[in-house]
Order: sequence, then C-alpha cells, then structure tokens
Amino acid sequence: MNRRIEVEAVSSMSSLPDTVPENEPAAPVGRLGWPMALVLLAVCLAVAASGWWVARVVLKEPEPERPSPEDAAAFVLDAAERMEGADSYALSFTRLREGRRVGEGTASYDASGNPRFELSFTYADGPEVYHYDLGDGVPITTAGHGLQIPEEPSEADRYLCSAMFGAAKLHEIAETSADLELVGREELDTEAGARAALRYEGTFTAWVGGHDPETGTNTLESVEGVPFTLWLSPDGDPLRLAYGTPTGLEELYEYGHPPV
Repeated sequence: MNRRIEVEAVSSMSSLPDTVPENEPAAPVGRLGWPMALVLLAVCLAVAASGWWVARVVLKEPEPERPSPEDAAAFVLDAAERMEGADSYALSFTRLREGRRVGEGTASYDASGNPRFELSFTYADGPEVYHYDLGDGVPITTAGHGLQIPEEPSEADRYLCSAMFGAAKLHEIAETSADLELVGREELDTEAGARAALRYEGTFTAWVGGHDPETGTNTLESVEGVPFTLWLSPDGDPLRLAYGTPTGLEELYEYGHPPV
C-alpha cells in the first residue's frame, strides 16, 4: 500500500508545469549532495539507536520477586530452583549408620563440562561408585570396573545419574514437609568461612540412593517422617543439611560456593 501511494505521488509531481526558464538547465531531482546525505544518515542512525535503547528498556523483564524467608516452603523451593538453574555447583555428603561412618561422597555439575555431572560415593565396606550424566540423558554407573548403561533406566538411575541430584533434597523438603518452619538466624562455620544463616527444621520424606554390589544395580529407598535441619543463606543459597531416619541412617550435606 505504501509503495503504491509513493509512486502515485511522484507521477502527480511529474505532471506539474515546468517553471524553469527556457535557457536555464533544470536542477537535478531526487539527488542529495554528499554532505546532506551524511547528515541524514547520522540522524537516522541516532533515531534507530535511540528507539532500540528505549525498546530494550521498556521490554526488559523485571527481576522476579524473591519469596520471604518467613514463607518457609516457598523460600526452600526457590533455593532448589535457583540451584537447578545454576551453571555449576558442588556439594559433599557423609552417611552414617548408628553413628558409624559408612560412606562419603561428592557431587559436581558444570554445564560446559564433560561429563556434565559426576557423583562419586565411597562405601566404607564396599566399592567406590561413580554416577555420570554426559548431557544426553543416558545414566552411566561404574563400580570398580566396567560401565553400566541400562537399556531402561530405573528411577534410581535417573535420581543418582542426573544433575538434578544437587537440588533433590531441597525439593523433597519443600514438597513433603508439613511442619517446615524457620526457627532461627545464626552464624554458620563453613569451608568458605563464617556465613550468616537461616535455620529451618521439620520432618520430610527422604529419598536415599545406593548401589547393590551383588546385582550391580542402583537402589532408591523412600523414608517418611525424617527429622531434618537445613541452613540457607539470607539470599537463599543452600549451606548445610543434616537429617536422620528412624532406622538409624544419617546424612550430612555440605554445599559449596553459592551457585552463579
């Protein structure tokens, strides 16, 4: 529509009578001198840049409002989701049975790494087991020797061989604890030094992963009514988690530097 209107306007202008004196050459039409062309180009670029900047400012999404620490379930869930969205994280944990150390492990995730996710766990009276996620959704486990790549991954495989492992306990607390509450604010000693911490307590349903050396398969057990204490920073970064099951199993998680 615009192009048609422009063409008609030019045709109309060309039909106007010629008022140039007979012996005087007609001035060129439709061509600008190079100084004027440069001026117009600079103006156009300035307007375009200004318009882009204004659009960028107007269309930029505001930062989502963070839940209040007093809203315990929402605050813990927010911490889990922030950890899942991080480019990297690290944590370590220790497992005890009736007060005796029975194993310890570490988990790390790096979005650009290969493998992308690695979880290692050393049993006090068993093998050292490694779980991997290469980023293709295929769970890989190795215990001593050989790789185990299940044709049909079990729930235990997906739990232990996935980057979601890092935030799993936070999700379990936020989604299953009916008595979760903020009980205090304190200073917590960590590997990175003293940190201001919010202490949450309650009971939840914990999923406990493991490895059966006889069958060579990963295991996953659900335990209800598990008391826990969770420490988060005022910004919502996980710092430490301690819980103990009625069956005498205890685990202590130490989270690394806050996710970026």
